[in-house]
Amino acid sequence: MRFSPSDLRSLTVFRALAEHGSFVGTQLALGMSQSTVSFHLRALEERLGFDLCRRGRKGFVLTERGRSVYEGSKALVASISAFEGILGELHHRLVGTLRVGMVDNTITDPRFSFPAVIRQCVKASPDVEIKLTVTAPDVLMSQIAAGGLDMAVIPRLDIPDGFAQTVFHEELHSLYCGHLHPLFGREPAPGEIEQNAFVVRPYANNRELRHFRKAKVRAYANNMEAQAAFILSGEFIGYLPEHYAHHWVALDQMRALMSPATRIVRPFVIVTKSDTSSSPLQRLFIQELLAQGVHAQDGRRPAKARGVVKSTKSI
Repeated sequence: MRFSPSDLRSLTVFRALAEHGSFVGTQLALGMSQSTVSFHLRALEERLGFDLCRRGRKGFVLTERGRSVYEGSKALVASISAFEGILGELHHRLVGTLRVGMVDNTITDPRFSFPAVIRQCVKASPDVEIKLTVTAPDVLMSQIAAGGLDMAVIPRLDIPDGFAQTVFHEELHSLYCGHLHPLFGREPAPGEIEQNAFVVRPYANNRELRHFRKAKVRAYANNMEAQAAFILSGEFIGYLPEHYAHHWVALDQMRALMSPATRIVRPFVIVTKSDTSSSPLQRLFIQELLAQGVHAQDGRRPAKARGVVKSTKSI
């Protein structure tokens, strides 16, 4: 079958349904009524000749064919974006859509301005479209692997084969306790720290505990805000980026423990698939990221990437 513009519109609605997992989420994301969403879904199913999902009291579930259509649509979206980039190059213009993923709570880092990166890319052309997803690193990696994202900005991890990562920035983390915690009003002995309950981020794979190998982990948080909430409860201690914790430190609601002796430097990397060529827009975005990146030890802006690690095997 040949796809018409109306088919592509219906496919866009179906993709939103697959990604949000419900009609309510799709309605909010697209600004459509439920009847309009249902109309596009029915229209696409009629054109394809099979059901894409099952909907009922148990919720919205993709059929096997529906999952195949959704996965195949990712390549279609990427191809359209790449073609837009080719046309833009022929006209000496920067066009297309860039799908970027990023971890949460980097915006308070005075040593790295992500908004400035967005500003420079948008100023380069009025035809540029940037879609930004903020979530946990493991989710972002999965989305890159599946073709849902072009690149991601995350703390450096032990990534699988099939990806390239470029170190461009380093973030400083310290160990914190909240004002309700017993350690808040005094300096603890080194051995005393490990007797307290820690909160950690699972994706960090215990890198936060390099100074406290015998630490008692009692809570897990998949983002910075959740980790800060555990610390502010007064029941846990844990690591946070210093720029992010500054707000509560200034309010005397948190304090750093044994810093800078137990400070952790977290390298940040730009992750892409190693077997996929980059678009002009993606190259510009990476260039601006590198220009904004700061090396923790000398505070200078790097002229080029600090390091690139590439893998050639599939994930």
